[in-house]
Amino acid sequence: MDMTVYLAAWLAAALLAVAGLSWVLARYKRRHDMRRIQAHDLLHALQRYSGWVCAQRLAAVFQGEGPEAAAALDQACSVRAAWFPELAGDMAEVLAVHNRLINFLSNQQALWLRDPEHWLESEHDKRFMALWKQHRIALQALQSKVEQVISMRIQPASAPRRNTTYA
Repeated sequence: MDMTVYLAAWLAAALLAVAGLSWVLARYKRRHDMRRIQAHDLLHALQRYSGWVCAQRLAAVFQGEGPEAAAALDQACSVRAAWFPELAGDMAEVLAVHNRLINFLSNQQALWLRDPEHWLESEHDKRFMALWKQHRIALQALQSKVEQVISMRIQPASAPRRNTTYA
């Protein structure tokens, strides 16, 4: 085999290896960028849902879950399932609090219609605020993990991560 052919074969092999590595890195970066975009969408859906929960305290009559809350939760669950399987436990906690909240508001509405005096004595606001606190805790835990995804930067393999926590 001629030396020129031999070197050309090695050059072609090296170019193929570089092209393959470039493709893998571009795919990784594209996936990372899409996860960040989806994390922003998830946060926006959670904020819309939280606004609906906040509005329930001021609502005179509970009208049911409502399309805005259902749409926000549906979007949050869809994004979480497609892009963030590691957040399943945190999303389950948000949904559990949501179910308790819907159940409480439905029961309070029925009590208000049946027996307004008993409803006044039921400490509706105090119990709602306890559920609101559970909602905020579950939502903040989920949001902090999503924000960690957003703030992650792609580190070069040769650069070690630095500990940036200060005492």
